[in-house]
Amino acid sequence: MSGGSMDYLCYKVEEASFALITPERKAFKKHLHLISKALKAIEWNDSFDGANDEEELIRKCLGEGVVLDACVEDALRALRELTAELRKVT
Repeated sequence: MSGGSMDYLCYKVEEASFALITPERKAFKKHLHLISKALKAIEWNDSFDGANDEEELIRKCLGEGVVLDACVEDALRALRELTAELRKVT
C-alpha cells in the first residue's frame, strides 16, 4: 500500500481553512502545520513507504514531558498487571 493508509489525513489537516483573525488562531494554524507533517510521517510509515523523522516530527507537536508521561503511564499499567499475575501464582 502506498502513502494513503489514513486517506491522506495529513493534507486535510494542512489545508484546514479558517479565518486567521486572532493571534491564537494564527498560532493554531502553525501548530496544525506541525501536526500535518507528523501525520504524513506516520501515514507513510504505516503504509511502509518510510519516513525516518517520525518521532522527531511528533515530538515537535507535543509539550515537554508528554512522551515521558505516556511512558510512565504504560509502566504503571504493566506493573499493576505484573503484580496481579504474581499474586495468582504465589
